[in-house]
Amino acid sequence: MKNNNQKEFVDYIQQPLEQSDPQSFNQLKGLFPKEQASAADRFSVLIQKLCGTAVFSKTAIRDWHHILEHKTEMEKWLKRRVGIQAAAIDYFDQKGQRDTLPLFLAPESGHGNEMWLKQVYSPEIHLEKLKEEIHRSRRYRHALSAIMLDVDDFHKINDALSYKMGDKVITIIIKIIQKTIRNVDILSRYSGDRFFVILPNTNRREAVELAERLKEKVKNRTKRVEGLVQGVTLTLSVGQYSNEISSTDFLKQMENALIEGKRKNRDSVHTLL
Repeated sequence: MKNNNQKEFVDYIQQPLEQSDPQSFNQLKGLFPKEQASAADRFSVLIQKLCGTAVFSKTAIRDWHHILEHKTEMEKWLKRRVGIQAAAIDYFDQKGQRDTLPLFLAPESGHGNEMWLKQVYSPEIHLEKLKEEIHRSRRYRHALSAIMLDVDDFHKINDALSYKMGDKVITIIIKIIQKTIRNVDILSRYSGDRFFVILPNTNRREAVELAERLKEKVKNRTKRVEGLVQGVTLTLSVGQYSNEISSTDFLKQMENALIEGKRKNRDSVHTLL
């Protein structure tokens, strides 16, 4: 760190997180800007990089304090550690301010898409948000469904057309999902070419209809990409949450249905039994 931002980094990031959450601390070391003129500007950029939310420079440090406080409160409620990215996203969700996902930030100058997708994505998000939505569905007694989707033969795109083309395909799919789902729906990157969409107040039939739309939109849009005349196909699993199981068991069921679906019949939608 350079001298002009060392103090802010130590006071606002290192001291609160280095011992209590080393994983989040290491993530922020790679995201904290080194060239911004003021502390307020640096934290505005940091929040943008971390969770895709644009905040005014004059409120950025205050928002950062609130994110740290919100992280502490989430950890008390969940009784386990919560990553800084999950806490930041949830904080702005609660405020109704977040309209983009960290997956979809523009790359830094000199960095490829693959790097920035990995850099800003936190694997904790889907599980944290799923637990929160399960809590809400139980409290208000509304349906909760989810979609897990996987890009068929994604490795062949990378091998035949380059990793750059693979990154382009992933970016197209993210855009399509964002434009197709509602503002209240939650998208996260479950793993490399696998995504998870949480659908509050949605039953299984409605989720299946959405999954079918996503499958067709991705195929039709990617047919226009050079070298992909047949388009890219998706295999999807759809499930409606049952109060009889835990969030982790629900995720396992979704993933098992997806894996079995890919084994039996790709380019299709599979529902939990």
